[in-house]
Amino acid sequence: MPHFIKLPEEVAAVFGDAAPKFVDFLATTFSIQGDEVAHMSAISFERTLEKETSSIRLEIAELRTDTQTAIAELRTDTQTAIAELRTDTQTAIAELRSETMTAIADLRTDTQTAIADLRSEMKADFSDMQKQISGIHRDISAQTKWILVGLAAAVTLYPIVTRLVSRLFP
Repeated sequence: MPHFIKLPEEVAAVFGDAAPKFVDFLATTFSIQGDEVAHMSAISFERTLEKETSSIRLEIAELRTDTQTAIAELRTDTQTAIAELRTDTQTAIAELRSETMTAIADLRTDTQTAIADLRSEMKADFSDMQKQISGIHRDISAQTKWILVGLAAAVTLYPIVTRLVSRLFP
């Protein structure tokens, strides 16, 4: 956008007929200077932009490296935690197996003890029952003997008593 410069009258009087040429010269010079300033500003901006872009690239590379390091550490920590969890789980399972085996062994021992006690009680009860049965057999045998003795006495005494009664009461 060209600027139209108007020279003060005193300056235009000093330059005379060359005043419009001087104004054109100044306008051209200011235009060239403006273009130069814009060009230098663009170059300076490009340099600054390149520096900042380079700096951002470095920061992105550092961030990428830090992220990869953090991911590697996280993987390592996760694998370590999984290994510890696996170990803890296996230990807990082994303890549970051991406790279960101990409980089964205790139950087996208690069951065998209870069965042995039951057998012992049954043998004692059978022994008592056999003693009672043998006592009953003895009593039956003694009663049978007395009954036989009574019958033998009755058979023997009956004819005698019959004869006595028939003699006493003819």
